[in-house]
Amino acid sequence: MHVAFFENEEHNSVTQIRMSTTKTSLPKVHGSSFQSAKRTKLKRFFAGEGNGKEQTATNLIQDSSRPLVRVPEVKEFFSQIKCKVEPQQRYHDRKCASGFNVVKLFKPNENKLSDVLKWLLDPGESHGQSDLFLRLLFEHLKFDPAAQLTANAALQTQASTYPVLHDRRYMDVLVKAGAWLVIENKLDSPDQENQVKDYLEFLNRTKAAKYALIYLTLDGHKPTSLDALALKTHEQNKRLHCWSYQGRLRNWLEDCRKNCEAQTIKNFLADFLAYIELELKRESENQ
Repeated sequence: MHVAFFENEEHNSVTQIRMSTTKTSLPKVHGSSFQSAKRTKLKRFFAGEGNGKEQTATNLIQDSSRPLVRVPEVKEFFSQIKCKVEPQQRYHDRKCASGFNVVKLFKPNENKLSDVLKWLLDPGESHGQSDLFLRLLFEHLKFDPAAQLTANAALQTQASTYPVLHDRRYMDVLVKAGAWLVIENKLDSPDQENQVKDYLEFLNRTKAAKYALIYLTLDGHKPTSLDALALKTHEQNKRLHCWSYQGRLRNWLEDCRKNCEAQTIKNFLADFLAYIELELKRESENQ
């Protein structure tokens, strides 16, 4: 049911609302409690609300033959809904804390989000899943995910390119395993001159059998510190992967949540996914 209304500032009494019975479905949001509601469920929901409430709800839901409804009726209708929903929501929140999100609570910045990624990828960290998350990431990069290459991985945040490169740059996350991986997290900072070029040169000089750089942004855009030819070459050779939080990173996190055995960590990953879907998506749309 679509509802749209238009108010006439000079003549409130003439205000009207047009109702349509076009079928729609709400978007599915991973890590949230939003669900689509069928007409039969809506009718059951409004049942037993008392004479006035029941009649108003039934009229608004069922009567598609009445094209125009006055705004005061609609306002009264939603006021009655609010009176029923709010107590139920408060009861549900007392039992489930449905609005709580541990990631949103701390509002992590770019560096803190890099710390979270490093924590997930480190086999020795307190999540207790050993190298599971790192192996899943290697699978997404088409690397060999063999356990003997990842179980003893060493990770750093703010890892220096010195002395491999003369200039000191600091990589957000560096993974040293069977393959070497750099994650450059660009949540809100601009691309620096030659930054990605230098990181790829650093990885090349390590003589690692296989290496890659994930350039992680809100929307998956390309780095500006590479010219068009170099960008194309590195992407074709699978050395550079331009990921967005909403796309490839989210897909990997979904795999982590699905394969994780610890319920506490599964809950954290669900919160992280919901934070990406709701908070970081909003930031991306506002850019």
